Amino acid sequence: MDQKFLDQAEGYETLGPHYFAARETAQKFMEHYEPKNFEPMIKKAADTFMEGMQSALEDWFLSNVESNLQGTIWRQIDDSVEALMAGERWALERYALADRYDCVKIREAVAKHVPQELQDMRMKDLETENEKLRKDLEYLRRFR
Repeated sequence: MDQKFLDQAEGYETLGPHYFAARETAQKFMEHYEPKNFEPMIKKAADTFMEGMQSALEDWFLSNVESNLQGTIWRQIDDSVEALMAGERWALERYALADRYDCVKIREAVAKHVPQELQDMRMKDLETENEKLRKDLEYLRRFR
């Protein structure tokens, strides 16, 4: 152990001469390094991080926004058509019974283009409902 480290350690009970020897070694080692030497490494790390964030933004966020927006628009259209076909008052008044949006054409098309297949399915629905009501009525009559 060098005497200079022993001298530096006097008065420092907890540090000891090895602390001062290690500090000198570290200082000599670090003399060759300046903050500007780390700039290329920091720039490369920052660029890599930026590319990753940009990719995440484009691939995840923007595509999700686009998909969600598309889904919202599609559902709004689907809900409007369903409301009109289901006879919801607001949809009928807006699209079929009002004086705007060529409602005459819409009423004509709805009346004209109801296919036989749809009429047959509705008849089947009504027959099924009628049969269920008939059975319910028979069941309830037993308790009179």
